Amino acid sequence: MKVSIVIPTYNEEKTILKKLENTLDLNYPKKYMELIVVDCSDDRTPNIVEERLCGREEIRLILDHEEERRGLPYSLNKGYSMATGDIVVKTDCDAMLDRDALKSAVSSFEEDRIGCVTGRAVPMGSWSEESYRGLNMKIQLLESRIDSTIIAHGPFTAFRRSLLQKIDEDSLADDSELSLKIRRQGYRSILNPEVIFYEKTSEEGREEQKTRRASGLIRLMWRNKTLFLNPKYGLYGLLIFPFNFTAIVILPLLLSPLLLPMMKLGVRGGTLLETEQFLLRGMGRLFSKKATVFWEPDPNIRG
Repeated sequence: MKVSIVIPTYNEEKTILKKLENTLDLNYPKKYMELIVVDCSDDRTPNIVEERLCGREEIRLILDHEEERRGLPYSLNKGYSMATGDIVVKTDCDAMLDRDALKSAVSSFEEDRIGCVTGRAVPMGSWSEESYRGLNMKIQLLESRIDSTIIAHGPFTAFRRSLLQKIDEDSLADDSELSLKIRRQGYRSILNPEVIFYEKTSEEGREEQKTRRASGLIRLMWRNKTLFLNPKYGLYGLLIFPFNFTAIVILPLLLSPLLLPMMKLGVRGGTLLETEQFLLRGMGRLFSKKATVFWEPDPNIRG
């Protein structure tokens, strides 16, 4: 299968070269790959991409640079529209992929009803994030076996191009949004544990990252609440979506009398309670209208 790899970039001059080398090192035939870099940087990011890849035959490159910054959903919609591969992969610039990640992901699409494949995170730099990711992966594997998982991870998610739909302009959870839209079309979205990516996480920037992701998931769940106990989607509508909706939208509100004092005192309370705290913060950001499609790279993990 031909694969289009889309990398959205904004001021990634300290990271982009390593990402390009990581992409070129993937165990997949380069003649069946194309790389689409959608950039709105005001640093040397696009220059580094051109210096490394332009005029070389290693891989087909499409570099799209715009001076105006319009947000991640705009960039991704543009990148996906330029893709010509059977499979479209979205990967973040700061995520390093296991050499066999792409090969493992493409193998999942041999099953006709698979429309979306996300991967397994190996976080580096934060014990708290390791604990959360381990628990989350177990849940997502179970969901994938039952029917489909909802959450798709930005560092690596692959889509069947024929099923891609436009991302909402104000989306804060673009990958999970596409995963959900693909499931609405009757195709499955799964986590393949053999698709491994490495993601550096700093304790300093973790709260902002988790709060932003929480805002996006809460909004996504609410906008798709008609899936709640909807028998049209089988166990996805009757079990998986209600479980996620309850954990992401309802539980933070129910636990708020406990969570708010903990947050004020700086008490995390373990993986589950800490996750609910991030969700409550994300909810507050949505209510205050401070959620934004403009994502800033974490300076603690760049370079």
